[in-house]
Amino acid sequence: LPLTLAIIEGFEVSVGHERYVIPLASVVECVDLRDTGDRRAATGMLDLRGQPLPYARLRQLMGAGGEPPAHEGVVVVRDRGTQVGLAVDSLLGERETVINPLTGSLRGIPAFSGSTILANGDVALILDVPGLLQTVLRSRGPDPASHLGHETAPGGA
Repeated sequence: LPLTLAIIEGFEVSVGHERYVIPLASVVECVDLRDTGDRRAATGMLDLRGQPLPYARLRQLMGAGGEPPAHEGVVVVRDRGTQVGLAVDSLLGERETVINPLTGSLRGIPAFSGSTILANGDVALILDVPGLLQTVLRSRGPDPASHLGHETAPGGA
């Protein structure tokens, strides 16, 4: 048995047949993704109480196959002034999460910080929000902060 055990509060989501846990410290809120037209688009913008919020579909980021469901949820996450939505198939709720270190080919992938064993025995990957946002930002081009919710001081400075 390990001498230390890391436990975090997490928010469990599903994409296809896979489960992921997002550290609750990074979660701002959850909202429904209204019909955006192209459900296969990897990224888009949604209206969050009159403010544009960029989002990325976790389905495409993780390479999950199949069609997204008719109704998707969005987990709004924040890291160091950047706020973005992660569109997922299902919002499953909060849970205490025991963090297991990654091994093998998953070690060193910036989008993951660990894994956990779910109550049914399945393994869920724990998302590393800063690493995931860097991955999304790199895929958006030379000025990603302008596309992915980089917050600026009042007055645009």
